[in-house]
Amino acid sequence: MHRRPFSWGPLLPNRDQAQACDLKSPERGDQACNGYLYAYRVINPIELVIFDCDGVLVDSEHIAVRVHSAVLTDLGWPLTEAEVTERFVGRSSKSIDEEIEAHLGRLLTVEAAERFHRLHREAVDAELTPVDGIVEALDAITLRTCVASGGSHDKMRHTLGRTGLYQRFEGRIFSATEVTHGKPAPDLFLHAAERMGADPAACVVVEDSRYGVQAARAAGMRVFGYCGGLRPAHWLEGPDTVVFDDMRELPALLTEPRGIAGTAGYGEVSDLLADQYESVTFAEVHREVLHLFPAQPSRVLDLGAGTGRDAAALSRLGHTVVAVEPTAELRAHGQRLHPATGIEWVDDHLPELTTLRRRPERYDLILLTAVWMHLDEQERSEAMKHLTGLLVPHGRIILSLRHGPVPTGRRMFEVSADETIHLAAATGLHALHRSERKDPLGRQDVHWTFIALQLQ
Repeated sequence: MHRRPFSWGPLLPNRDQAQACDLKSPERGDQACNGYLYAYRVINPIELVIFDCDGVLVDSEHIAVRVHSAVLTDLGWPLTEAEVTERFVGRSSKSIDEEIEAHLGRLLTVEAAERFHRLHREAVDAELTPVDGIVEALDAITLRTCVASGGSHDKMRHTLGRTGLYQRFEGRIFSATEVTHGKPAPDLFLHAAERMGADPAACVVVEDSRYGVQAARAAGMRVFGYCGGLRPAHWLEGPDTVVFDDMRELPALLTEPRGIAGTAGYGEVSDLLADQYESVTFAEVHREVLHLFPAQPSRVLDLGAGTGRDAAALSRLGHTVVAVEPTAELRAHGQRLHPATGIEWVDDHLPELTTLRRRPERYDLILLTAVWMHLDEQERSEAMKHLTGLLVPHGRIILSLRHGPVPTGRRMFEVSADETIHLAAATGLHALHRSERKDPLGRQDVHWTFIALQLQ
């Protein structure tokens, strides 16, 4: 039975409702509803988990890369293993052969193909193992599963058979040879979903290549990008994607509602929201705490950056700014509106901040404008630990809290300043500043709190 498409995020049912919603400005009182960073489950549980094969189930890709590099060098196209990984990993055998033939200007000979398959089979027989942690993960996963790979059925029968995994998926294994277009086209994953009787919107794909991730997104499926093999995490990051590096984490990610955050509804009204974000200045929004911003050029992280109004202002003051915004349309507006500011835009979301935590950078200031009250108690606890870990010694967090009735259809929690300061203290932060601000529009039931925290 097909369900409605999966959606995360507060609902904005229509443009008229969105027009009443200023996502970034405390000046708009109870119109504020900027929960777009946060996981809010609406519908659609997972019906099917689709696994890629090479690099996800079997640790074969380093073997294939090595053999490809050797054979291509002999054919007159010397590529390093890193170049083979960048160019070919995750693509179908057919598309790889076509590119090789186009580069060489001739068809591949039967002898060349036979040499590759012979060397690959010998190496597989000698070296192949399951991906680390995948057996434990498969033992723990209770959802329906299948395999969809760019490799042939003969190849998968051999590799999955050598590692003892074939029987786990027998009868539920699909190859790119069954469709017209391999990855990064969505055909293979859509074919697998159809054969398994699953709604594509209720499928998740476990992939380790950029081409596979692109194919899954094109199919309208959510993605778990495994970066524990050859690929760096940034190759896999993007919309509707959770990147992880330990297969043992996968069962929990599949059952954890906050495993995937989305931005449903906000892209559709991004033009309107861009106008609203830019209608109030950085100085107006942050007047209570401007004296606590760094005086010298510093590294600043703006979480929930929207169209980059605050990030741009901070960049003009000489700071190096990373602007985190998971809505692609809003990021595009930011890059258009503030093209010369040198802001680095990053797609990530609270509470996990998976992308940021994989990076080495640490920050002098983290800014959260009208953001914190959209996290529930457990999410706030998790997020505070991650935020503290992203600070340099003596780094600061500046955040604002909205208090008042929750607008209809919004995901918002009443969060006190006392709770926030207490939670921060548990991670080594102490309060530098706390101030209250009345609603400028005169509504008695809406007010704001500004808090500044510093790492001890």
